[in-house]
Amino acid sequence: MPKAAKAGTKSSTRRDGRKAMLIYMKPDLIAEAKEAAAKSDLKAWQFIEKAVERALKSRKS
Repeated sequence: MPKAAKAGTKSSTRRDGRKAMLIYMKPDLIAEAKEAAAKSDLKAWQFIEKAVERALKSRKS
């Protein structure tokens, strides 16, 4: 069973199991990621998620 959200806060877990995460990135990286996502017909979060998955997978190799 998932942990209960803090009192007075909205749960950040989606139906698909993803959770919200706030990160800070350099503005130029954000712009480039958004542009690359659009060119790949993806939303920015999808592009970033795939990039993180690839980076983590390569570390295991």
